[in-house]
Amino acid sequence: MDQLKECPTFEINHFQWNNVYQPKAFGQMAMMENYGFVVSMTAVEKNPLRRYTKNEDPVYMDSGLEAFINFNPEAGKDYFNFEMNANGAILSGFGYGRDRKRVIDITTYRPVCTAAIVEDSWNVILRIPMELIEDVYGIATPKKGDIITCNFFKISEDPELEHYASFAPVTSEKPNFHLSEFFSEAVIIDGLKNNI
Repeated sequence: MDQLKECPTFEINHFQWNNVYQPKAFGQMAMMENYGFVVSMTAVEKNPLRRYTKNEDPVYMDSGLEAFINFNPEAGKDYFNFEMNANGAILSGFGYGRDRKRVIDITTYRPVCTAAIVEDSWNVILRIPMELIEDVYGIATPKKGDIITCNFFKISEDPELEHYASFAPVTSEKPNFHLSEFFSEAVIIDGLKNNI
């Protein structure tokens, strides 16, 4: 994962709606040929809430990090949502807005999430296999010059530490990250990394 160090860092620092506290969070994203897209995200917080341990659990009720990505915005508005906690449990869906299907119900390919906790922060590394992207979107492997759209989030819907932060600002009256009109563009600038 050394290629991630070459990529720009995105800050998840736009806090919206109800925020009991505002933990710092940031990440990097890279496309690795013959491997997939890799997103590394870090939250600076001690003892993150991490009750859920199984994939498809409601990890947004824990302290969560999320990556929402549309790999083919020219063809439509459908995007992946990958929501992860400090246990490495991942909730993943595909669709538009609240009209979503679980990834496990539409393809045999799976995203992979690993998590690590250190003294004052935690990190997730998400791997999105090319086969998953190709199968769900029905497209060829993304390449240099392609544009994708995305947003990244730090969240907890637990009332005791409720917070909502995004990379690109989201403007809505109520908490809602499923608004792809607020995604940011990312350009694949070579075979290894994205520029967002």
